[in-house]
Amino acid sequence: MNEHNPIAQLVMKIQQAWMEKVSGNPNLHFVRVLIKPEESRVYEGFCKLESTQHGRLPEVFVTQLTDFEDNDTFSAALMKDWLAEYDKSEEIIAQADFKWDPQPWRSTDTHQRDEAFLSMLGSFRTALSKDLVLALIPRQVSNTLHLKNWIITLLKKGMPQGVKIMLIDHVGKEQFAIADKQFPGMICNLHVPMNLSDAIQKLAGQGDPNNPEIMLRKCVFEMGNALKDKDLKRLHRWGQQALDCTQRSGNKGLFATAHIMYAGLLFHYKREPQIPQLLERGLRIAKQGMTQNDPACLPLVIQFYGYQAAYAQIRRRFSEAIPLYIQQAEFAEQQHMQTAALNAWYQAAELCRRKDAGRYYDVLEKGYKAGLSLSDDEVSASIYIYILRDYYNYAFSNKQTSIVHEIDAKMNRLFGPEWKTDVDNIRKNRAPMPLPLEISNLSN
Repeated sequence: MNEHNPIAQLVMKIQQAWMEKVSGNPNLHFVRVLIKPEESRVYEGFCKLESTQHGRLPEVFVTQLTDFEDNDTFSAALMKDWLAEYDKSEEIIAQADFKWDPQPWRSTDTHQRDEAFLSMLGSFRTALSKDLVLALIPRQVSNTLHLKNWIITLLKKGMPQGVKIMLIDHVGKEQFAIADKQFPGMICNLHVPMNLSDAIQKLAGQGDPNNPEIMLRKCVFEMGNALKDKDLKRLHRWGQQALDCTQRSGNKGLFATAHIMYAGLLFHYKREPQIPQLLERGLRIAKQGMTQNDPACLPLVIQFYGYQAAYAQIRRRFSEAIPLYIQQAEFAEQQHMQTAALNAWYQAAELCRRKDAGRYYDVLEKGYKAGLSLSDDEVSASIYIYILRDYYNYAFSNKQTSIVHEIDAKMNRLFGPEWKTDVDNIRKNRAPMPLPLEISNLSN
């Protein structure tokens, strides 16, 4: 880790706080890390670093992204993902001369899932001869109260010595606070004050100040500050500087990036006339870069289509927005960028459902077909689960029996027999998919 990097220095602050409050306490079992939303990437980096041989803490970290569906099945889902990851890493584990037998936990009593999970963690910790930290960063959480109750259940059942579970909570919107007196000596609340904005500014200024990438980073940072201060004139001044310095570089990808960043920040002023001009010109530049084999330009073209669609949507020009989302989806499919394609199909379908019902099922069907080649893991981690849920209803209503059975079998395999309720709950509790730079609130 580069210790001169301002973000790396923030990670070191977390490591130091962990050493002081958590390490060396084998009776501590639940570490609730309190963060501000904008700090989440720093903590993800901390967990990833500590999960490698480059980690500095005395504990061994295992980070899991398993979706939380409900407190009855979460232990089993974690075990399944743990064992799958262990099997993938067998070669590395053999080189490290680490010996642990996973067989006893490959088939467990469905009524004793929590006990089996705790037993597995205890066994792994014994094989390590070091304390174990399970860092949970679920991709999706269907119900935060149920996740908190799952933690309480494990604490009541008795977690193995030297095993800790780490979970991230948010300052001011705390979801996972557990009373210390209920579990004396077992719970630690960790909060590390940090000035992320200052670290990002320092990072943006590192390197050659004449380097166009460094200059663009500085301009974007200053545009963000101007937006925070609601100073449109200053935002335009820094936006123009971003365009000027990247144009001089001759780098099409960088020049197009300046356009999309500038336009995206202007989305907060939805009537600003420069937005469509920036998007149109930036798309043209990105397409030129594609013809010159600039690898940065392909994803930029996809993003520009999405931004144009989002801009039409916030201006309530829905008949323009829907074809643009479809164009984004089709182009992403042609370029074999499935995640981007599915996100665009879902946006198009949802907008059709609300504003152009006659096109809804045609667009939804195209989204359904676009994801048919996805693996189970890719399905469960993507927005495609919502497309499958909606297309299931359509196929059921139209007596398309084979499609109903196919979707039901796939989703049963991923979520169990209550999959429809589970997916509905995940969608209900998940924030709506944001338009560029979280301006979805402007389109209501």
